[in-house]
Amino acid sequence: MKITGIRTRVVSWHGKTVALPPHFCTNPMDLLDLPQASMSTFTFHGWLVVEIFADDGSLGIGNAALAPRI
Repeated sequence: MKITGIRTRVVSWHGKTVALPPHFCTNPMDLLDLPQASMSTFTFHGWLVVEIFADDGSLGIGNAALAPRI
């Protein structure tokens, strides 16, 4: 299997958001002094989506949160 193509896209959410319940998601990053729009608050709304295409028809998809936006 060989990679035949890679596609990237930035996706942004523009709808209404609501506060998350306490302890929705905790991780070691919570101990850092991060800006308000970061993984510690989930207040960012931008995502990088990566699609990888292979010669056998396989497709791989990955994503990453963008904070701050690229």
